Amino acid sequence: MALSRTLSSHFVPATLDAPVAHVHARSMDGATLLELDGTPIVRRPRRPIGLGRAGVLAICAVAIAVDLALRLLFLLPLWSDFASNGALPMTLTGIVGGVVTFLLPAAFMLRSPDAWQIRRMLLLGTLLGAGAELARSAGAAVSGLNLLQISAGTDSTLRSFLPAADVVNQLGSLGGVVGTLVFAFGLARLRDRSAARSWRGVVAVALVAVGVVGLSGLRPFVSLPNGTQVADWAWTVPALLAAGILATLYRAWVILTSWSAGEAPRRAWTWAAAATCVGLATLAIGSLQTLGVIGIDPRISFTVLGVVGIGGGLLFVAAVADGLGATPARE
Repeated sequence: MALSRTLSSHFVPATLDAPVAHVHARSMDGATLLELDGTPIVRRPRRPIGLGRAGVLAICAVAIAVDLALRLLFLLPLWSDFASNGALPMTLTGIVGGVVTFLLPAAFMLRSPDAWQIRRMLLLGTLLGAGAELARSAGAAVSGLNLLQISAGTDSTLRSFLPAADVVNQLGSLGGVVGTLVFAFGLARLRDRSAARSWRGVVAVALVAVGVVGLSGLRPFVSLPNGTQVADWAWTVPALLAAGILATLYRAWVILTSWSAGEAPRRAWTWAAAATCVGLATLAIGSLQTLGVIGIDPRISFTVLGVVGIGGGLLFVAAVADGLGATPARE
């Protein structure tokens, strides 16, 4: 009985007396700490890579500035030609759309500061997407500088770098495909529920239809010009475009089926599903425009599609900022 009274004298203050409870809690093993509902309390470092909010925003701003500068170097020698042909608005919307890719990793790191430890695949996917945009911009900048030197009437010193710039551009496209797949795999690992068979069937039919239209839109890239040999044709361009379409379809499958299954946080998955639908619509309409099915001036249609695509990208950023793939401590 004495032992029982002694144990009670220690346990009761630790559980009922708030002023001294923290003293007893200090000696407890962190792995045994539980919430009131029995959920283990897991303590994680908040900033494992040493970046606060200001650092994340600063890096994002610098990356956007560098990307815009590289794109401007490409656009300067072609500005008057694009303006006279009416293609300048379409080009500018494409540049702004590329900038949106830098907002995704920033939003993800601000929402989940410990993402590198807990949600590494998702963070890596967004970083690969941003890196792919920088690589494509760098390749385009080399081409633009080469044109500037030629238009100035001097011998181009960058002509020998054009093949390397093309390789960098293709590596950027490959990185974008890998980033999309990595992000989709990361989301798929978070799913706790399975969508109904009827919903899976609807999503599958819609994605197959969009995929057929999207891949058909690559016909101009696989049709050999007159006098061109098969061995001389750059097959890597249509191959990477096709891989990008397939990766986008897989990510759409993961997002739409997870949303239909009611995954949490519900609002974030709803934003992601809406952004996915916008992206699929722009892909299908753009492919139909390329095939000549839609009789609208391409300069107008692709400009409108670019603006809509920017809106879809911002919806996806909103989904990430709202908790899509966020770590449990922040959901």
